[in-house]
Amino acid sequence: MILAQLFAYSFAVGFAAVIMPGPVSTAIVTESARRGFAVGPLVTLGHVALEFVMVMLLAFGLDAGLNTPIITTTIAVLGGLLLLYMGGSMAWGGYRGRITLPKPGAPTRQMSNWQLLGLGVAATFVNPFWYIWWITLGATYMSNPEVQALGLTGLLVFYFGHISGDFLWNGILSGVVGGGRKWISAGFYKWLIVGCGVYLIYLGLVFVRSAL
Repeated sequence: MILAQLFAYSFAVGFAAVIMPGPVSTAIVTESARRGFAVGPLVTLGHVALEFVMVMLLAFGLDAGLNTPIITTTIAVLGGLLLLYMGGSMAWGGYRGRITLPKPGAPTRQMSNWQLLGLGVAATFVNPFWYIWWITLGATYMSNPEVQALGLTGLLVFYFGHISGDFLWNGILSGVVGGGRKWISAGFYKWLIVGCGVYLIYLGLVFVRSAL
């Protein structure tokens, strides 16, 4: 497998995974309506930093200890409970008007770049699908003999191909939402927050149910 093929293959795999809605995309949608396009790349940067750590750990054989029924079940339950808490807080905060869209010209307290990076890390950290994907499918792709034959170079090409899919999709997402924020009303934003919160609750229930 030549490097260009590996990059394209990894990009396709990563893109297929990132277009599935989850905590990261939910965070990007809700914050892009407040700050704009920059949210997508910054949140993604926090997300891919955690992915780099995961890739390095898997390269040293972490999947052998994690890809067991008890570990994947524990991840699903704990991650699901965290998603239930996050979704409930978001939905209730939006419904009660505690999370609002800033009014034009009014002083606002937006997330800093570092806070958006941290949001990307946090949204990734609580997502059980992310762990399970990497310790099963991700580890399988990385253990491909053709990838292994390329050594460290192959590993890095796989990683950068994967995160390119993340940056592309999340950039599109924040661009679409951020570009239309001038036309987003306070009422629409309220129900957007509530809807995103309900979706996280749904994800949490799915993971807890599948584990139990």
